[in-house]
Amino acid sequence: MVSSNESYWKRLWRWTTSESLTRDELATLLDNKAVKDGLREGLASYKLAKTNTFSQLQAKHTDQAKLLNVVNILQNYLDKDCFQIWEIIKHYLSDISCGTSANALKNVAFVDTRPTVLLSHIWNFYHAERLFVLKLLQYIIQFKDNTNHKYNEQFKKVIDDIGMDTLKTSLLNQFEKLLSVAPPPRKIQSDFSSETVRQEWAESNLREQLAILQILLLIANESAFSDNEFNRLFDLFRKHSFGKTQGYNDLLEERHREHGLRIMYMEVCLFMVILDDSKISQLSSWIDKTKESVEYELTKLHMSSEHSALLISWMMLMLKSEQHMKLFESQYQHYGATALKMHVFEFLQQMLNNSVFSDKSKCALVARKRVFRLLNELCNKFDGDGTISHQPGVMKLCADLIQSPTIACEFWTLYNQDDEYGVVSIWNSALEFFPFNFSALSILAAGLAQAGKCSVRNLIAELKNLPVYTEMYNPNSVPIMSLQADDALIGRDYYPLGDPSYRIEAGSKATIMERKEGTMIHFRTPYSYWTIFNSEIEKALDRKEHHQQNINATLQRVYEGTKVLKGVLTALVEDKEIPKYLVTPSEGVFDVLVRFMRAESPPLALLVECVEICTTLIPIFLKEVHLRLINTGLLPRIVNYHLTYIEYANGASFDSAAVGSYLVTIEQPSGSYNFLSAYIDMLYAFHEASTEDRITIDILLPGLVLILREVFPNICGWRYTNTGVRRKLVEKCAKFLTSVLQQSKDGNSVELLKKTCIYSLLHTENALELLKIISIGNDKLEQMIHDEPNWTSGTGSQFLSTIQRCVAIIMFSLKLKHMVSKGEVTPLERLIFAQNKQMDTLKVVPKVTSYINHAFNKNLPVLCCRLLKRFAEDFQMSLFASLDMTAYQVRVIFLDRLRDQYETIELKVAILEFVATCIGKQPGLTEAFFMNNHENMKNDEKDKTAEKKNIEDDSFEGILGYMADYLGTVKEDVKLLHSPLLGCIMELFHALWKNNMQILVKKLRENPKFWEHLTSPLFSDIQPGLRTYTQIFNVLGIELFVSREKIDTNLKEMLEEFFDVGKKHLEQWINHIFSFKGRDDSVEAVDKVPIWLGLLTSWKDFTTIFCKCLPFKLNIAHKSKLVASCLNALMNELDELKDGRLVVILAELYVIMLANWKDDCFDNRKANAKQIDNLLTNTAIVYECLHPRAIRAILSIGTVAISILDYKIKANSVTAQSVIRAVTNINSIELEKLFDYIKDEPRSETQGNGHPLNEDVPPVVLSLAMLEQCLDLYDDMFTGLSQWFQSSRFINKLLCCLQICLQNRRHYQTSLAALRCLTAYSRGPFSKDLLLSDVDQFLWLQLLPPKIDPNGSSPTVWKPQEWWRVYAYSLDFISMMVMKHGQFFASDAITFVGVHLEYLIEAVLLPRQVANIDALNLCASTLILVVQLVKFEARWRLQNINSLNGIMRSISACLYQCVTMMMRARRSSDPMLQSTDEALHQAPVLQRILEILHMATLCLLSFSPDLLSLLADPGLDLERWQPLVELHFGAPKISYEPFPQLTFGTLLCAIAILTRSLNHAYHAEEGSGSRSPRSRRRLCSCGSPGDPRRVNRSESITSISSAASAVHWPNEKLVAGATQAAATLLASQALLAVRDPKVPGRHKQLIRRELGSELTLYHDFVRKRILCAAHVRPHLTRNKLGAWPLEPNKEEVKKIQEARKDSVSDDDDRSVPRPPPPKRSSQDSMREYILRKHYLDKCAQTPTKGPPSPVSHSTPATDKKKEASRSSKRVSWAETTRDSDDSLDSSLEEIEPVYSNLTDVLINNEDDYFHFLSVVFLYICQTEL
Repeated sequence: MVSSNESYWKRLWRWTTSESLTRDELATLLDNKAVKDGLREGLASYKLAKTNTFSQLQAKHTDQAKLLNVVNILQNYLDKDCFQIWEIIKHYLSDISCGTSANALKNVAFVDTRPTVLLSHIWNFYHAERLFVLKLLQYIIQFKDNTNHKYNEQFKKVIDDIGMDTLKTSLLNQFEKLLSVAPPPRKIQSDFSSETVRQEWAESNLREQLAILQILLLIANESAFSDNEFNRLFDLFRKHSFGKTQGYNDLLEERHREHGLRIMYMEVCLFMVILDDSKISQLSSWIDKTKESVEYELTKLHMSSEHSALLISWMMLMLKSEQHMKLFESQYQHYGATALKMHVFEFLQQMLNNSVFSDKSKCALVARKRVFRLLNELCNKFDGDGTISHQPGVMKLCADLIQSPTIACEFWTLYNQDDEYGVVSIWNSALEFFPFNFSALSILAAGLAQAGKCSVRNLIAELKNLPVYTEMYNPNSVPIMSLQADDALIGRDYYPLGDPSYRIEAGSKATIMERKEGTMIHFRTPYSYWTIFNSEIEKALDRKEHHQQNINATLQRVYEGTKVLKGVLTALVEDKEIPKYLVTPSEGVFDVLVRFMRAESPPLALLVECVEICTTLIPIFLKEVHLRLINTGLLPRIVNYHLTYIEYANGASFDSAAVGSYLVTIEQPSGSYNFLSAYIDMLYAFHEASTEDRITIDILLPGLVLILREVFPNICGWRYTNTGVRRKLVEKCAKFLTSVLQQSKDGNSVELLKKTCIYSLLHTENALELLKIISIGNDKLEQMIHDEPNWTSGTGSQFLSTIQRCVAIIMFSLKLKHMVSKGEVTPLERLIFAQNKQMDTLKVVPKVTSYINHAFNKNLPVLCCRLLKRFAEDFQMSLFASLDMTAYQVRVIFLDRLRDQYETIELKVAILEFVATCIGKQPGLTEAFFMNNHENMKNDEKDKTAEKKNIEDDSFEGILGYMADYLGTVKEDVKLLHSPLLGCIMELFHALWKNNMQILVKKLRENPKFWEHLTSPLFSDIQPGLRTYTQIFNVLGIELFVSREKIDTNLKEMLEEFFDVGKKHLEQWINHIFSFKGRDDSVEAVDKVPIWLGLLTSWKDFTTIFCKCLPFKLNIAHKSKLVASCLNALMNELDELKDGRLVVILAELYVIMLANWKDDCFDNRKANAKQIDNLLTNTAIVYECLHPRAIRAILSIGTVAISILDYKIKANSVTAQSVIRAVTNINSIELEKLFDYIKDEPRSETQGNGHPLNEDVPPVVLSLAMLEQCLDLYDDMFTGLSQWFQSSRFINKLLCCLQICLQNRRHYQTSLAALRCLTAYSRGPFSKDLLLSDVDQFLWLQLLPPKIDPNGSSPTVWKPQEWWRVYAYSLDFISMMVMKHGQFFASDAITFVGVHLEYLIEAVLLPRQVANIDALNLCASTLILVVQLVKFEARWRLQNINSLNGIMRSISACLYQCVTMMMRARRSSDPMLQSTDEALHQAPVLQRILEILHMATLCLLSFSPDLLSLLADPGLDLERWQPLVELHFGAPKISYEPFPQLTFGTLLCAIAILTRSLNHAYHAEEGSGSRSPRSRRRLCSCGSPGDPRRVNRSESITSISSAASAVHWPNEKLVAGATQAAATLLASQALLAVRDPKVPGRHKQLIRRELGSELTLYHDFVRKRILCAAHVRPHLTRNKLGAWPLEPNKEEVKKIQEARKDSVSDDDDRSVPRPPPPKRSSQDSMREYILRKHYLDKCAQTPTKGPPSPVSHSTPATDKKKEASRSSKRVSWAETTRDSDDSLDSSLEEIEPVYSNLTDVLINNEDDYFHFLSVVFLYICQTEL
């Protein structure tokens, strides 16, 4: 701007009035010669046109033909220099886009360059610029002497440089030229295509006249006008008849009348100010030189109202001149008399009440002070007899003047003077006639009461002690004792008011005087104004005297008294000091209000004053005012208090009462809304004073409904006597609505009030009214401000405040929309984002955007940028489309301001925040801001070098260039981060990374020092109070997560430096973060995270990511610092518990580190155990005060820490007991909370475990899991804790929890956790308590399956998998109890089986239906229970034999199914035979199937005779045992029978599959090790070079076939165990069948043949894998007891030793692990034959009486009943198992082992079971038994 020849006045006005520049910056601007010349010359700075200049302009700008055409046309009508017009056009282009004059011509691309459009816009802009230069000069003169103004020194210097006399001369010239200028010709209307362009010119001319007069008034107030200057000015006044006669009256309409009045009043006031004698040096000479011109005007025959002020002013000036004072009586006294006849005081009051003087501007103060001085002079000269005091209008004028605190101060100064006290004589006259003339004193007192506290204190002292009581003299009422002249003595006590409140004692003096009104008596007895006022109130309230007096006069006096009372109370309420003598009149006002509100013709003005007094008293007497008004019928009310906010917003149950009635019947027809305005003020006062539920419901809610339904939507359509009333009403409504939406206090009534307000604003017609107000647009708004006489005060600034409040209301409504809406688009949003642009008349978004160029209020652009930010953030619509701009326009309008050094910081911050919001929400605007489209342009137009260069320049000028500057600035000086602009730019980086849009700063990232610059603040001194650090940590975390292994080298270097322990950066930041600096500095904003808390949160997020994604590993030093600081801070916060948020974040941070580093978190485990103890103890103390997130995190910490620190906790008994107590207390609290929740009805179906279903793990589950982990620590050393559990009744609580939760799906997770906890308790040393807790009473029936929904459609109905888990955990608990307590719990368990028999059978058979892991787990849990219960088979048989039979039959079927599933899995391993059942491929499923098979086999073994007994016990009773296996050798098939029979073929198939799996493990190992030289040289006893054929055959049959079709289980020990059990069961059943004499011989032969053929694989496995020492496995090695004295086989020992030597010699290859050492010392394949022979020899030596030997061919005599039963049903479970407890007594006894014939055999058969079974099978196949 400085470089331009033509100043851009609008921008300079905005910079100056916003006070955003520094003093030096403004001084630089104002010292510019062009600026000073423009201020001095004013309108004359626009020079006249010169010849040939247009051709020069054409030659200079040949490419701007359209603009040159516009210049040519404008030059014809403006008659200004074309170069100045060109500059004006450039300023206009800059104005509409906020560019600079240098690049303004670039903006032509998006400007409508049609001449008809451009001409009118530039025409208006030119006249606005003329007005701006005048207003700027006025602003400078107005504030140059104001020491409180920021730039007063700069302003004073500018005026001193220009010179005041020079300014006066220039202004007079400008004013003269304005009065003589001719309007533009009519041809302009066609050229501009506008019928109103001439009227607009006339309006501009009137505005400029007024502006010049205002400047002259300010100059006249400071310096005198010479006689020539005055004569010239007065001639100009006369020329246009004081503004009444303009040279273009034909262009003016009625709406322009106000402009003329303003000019008239301003000229009259200027005349009066110039005639101030104190400023004129040679008064007589000055008067002589000006007398002729003035008196010629004042002696005209026809005079107007304005002449009255001129006459009185001129007369008073004559009296100041000794020379002219002689002519007073002959000439100038007539001037004064004429002025009084013309009601000069009423004219002066009208002048002061005009909009040009009604604001608080300096011009208004100058005018008031001049009128006050004039009034003082008049009173001093002519009011000795009260002449002036009795003039019409003088009391009101005086009261109006002394409302100003400055003038009131002068009044009280005059009051204390003895002579020449001016207007005090008017006050004295009012005192003299009071209370006869009640109005005079009341009017003056009301004026003084509005002048501030100081004035009110003086006023109260005066009103409290009035000196004279005046009334009409009535001789019959007042006896006179003596009368001398006018003085009299009262003969007896007299009560003028008719009551004892005021008594005139006998003998008191009085004065009787004849007045115009009659004979009056003046009593000298002092009294109080408030006594008279109370008397008037009593008269008004006295119903009996209504027909005897003039009630209207009484009400008028009450009205005037209430205005005094209101002013006094308003000043006193601030100090909350109300004198007692004001209490009675205040209460009387309430009575008057209630009494006359019901009148047929209510005195509305009086009621308004009464309501305002009530409003004044609300801050002190809130409840009293509420109680007095609530039941009067005056205020609106709600009839039904139980409706919803939607019903209230729609007007349901609403009664508008008297307020609504007055509005409709009185105020709307009259166009005056004083009562409604007073009521809204009362609502606001109530809302500010209290948010009690009663007041909110009784007063605020009905008032809000009235405003939102009846007032605000209709306020623009009502009739008004003055349009300013409408603005005031809108302002009051907006103020109240803003206060409602801003309310931050909690409470149901406050929430209801707020919801009603939000719903009405979003869904009713209020939305349209709000948008109409804010959619005025900047052009129209500035035009309205131009029409205002004062731009910095008055109605214009008030309307700007209203617009700002409406913008704030919309922002609040959108922000709080979630309170009343679930995401649907509201009518307000539809109006904002109208889809049809042609039908969208509001154009909200473009109009709001236009305010960014607003020049009269620096806060409005900022607020509107924030509103745009709210639009961008909340709406799922394109803001870019709604702006209706190109991308270039968007960048120019928003981003060019960032480069403007004189722009306000607040606006720049708002723009940057808007850009940051658009990054994540508005892709269209994001592309516009970051110029993404220019990349494509470069690629498409490579050949256009010039355009390419421009594009690069534009790119640098965009937001990227601004961000690049930031990086360099931060690197240079970290202290600059305190700049809010730099903070916002860092927010841009943060937003880009947060929304994964780093590609937009690709150019910046290409710089190798990018990360060094960005992270440089981390390596400098830490600056307090900055949010930048938070954002840097977030950016680093996101970059780490995104880049993972492809991390930037520079970033990696920065991270290594940051985490370098030696450089102390990490330690410094840890100390800073966990010190929480700034925590107590200031009050936190409600909706903003404090900086210290945001830093901790970002550090937590950063830690979460760098624990997993850091490109290098942290050492123990890093981890210990991080963990220790976090844990110490958490402990401190739990102790103090000042901020629950901090506990949450610290606990979650510790959980993150614990999850990633586990054991590394505990470097000093002994101390850590104590810390965890303290943590849990403190948590238990404050548990109920913690946030749920903090609870979850701390419980997780406790669970993991107890697991890791178990030994250290157990080592210290004090710590161990403290931990268990704290954990139990926490669980007790959680369980009690759960009980309380269940007692209340569920609030919604979406709840689970007392919490919403979307929560993964409720706290009660975590607490129970921690207790489960804790219980596993304690062994028999801590039995003393049993008393603690008993005293806390924890087990009872846990059982009660299960009893109420088991059947409720909402508490599914809780049930699982409680069952796991109960199981852990049953394992520990305290489990005996469970025996006394009636577990069966609590659980057995509750564990019956509930209603199950297979589809899972209902959230409250169980899914099958969920109940299976619960049931499985319950079975695990019962199994553990049986295992732990044996016979003491066996009966309860058997009862459970009896109750649940049907469901247990279903559980055992579940694998036949479902093959998922949950079903298999349930089956396994059931089998575990059966395995335990089989030990108590006798008791089971006695209590419930049916359940025993049913369970064992189902187990047999389960075993059958398991083998079938294993076959399917084996087949599916073949690629040619892929199974469709994917579940069988899963390793956990296969593992579980194998476990089930193992357990089922073990169960069946309990009902099968012992294998050694069958082999060697001669006394074995075969009739006792029943066969379990059918004589069928086919492979198992899919069976649909409920209980398919187990067959020999099924067991053989199982053994084959399991053997293949074991063999495959060896085969895989050999295959993998065959490349090793040592493997190739290894000697093996199972194969020799001398027998290649056998080796090859063996490999092809066993190993290779096994590898092709084996099922692979990871747990070889489990496979070996299952193989052993299955083979044992097969051998037992085969021996039983073979030895049974009732089995036909052919069947026995079939058994031998099938066993011989089908077990080849097993035999081969034993020979090759078991008997070979090199292949020995730990899980296949049997324990050797060494009880049998057999010598080792020398040959076998020799082979083993050779193999060991070879093995040692091959240890050269150190990389190959050494083979496992051999476990066996001998391998005799004929061992069992030797054992049998030894046994037979022993039997021959010792004859027995028992049954014959089982190995002999003889059999005992047959029992026909047994034979019949066995032949009819082969498989039976009715007989006793071999491990049965025969009786309860025998089961309790400890039976010492007795030596028997089988003792030696038993001991020796443990030597190698696999080999033994192989021998047994061979024995069965080869021997006839």
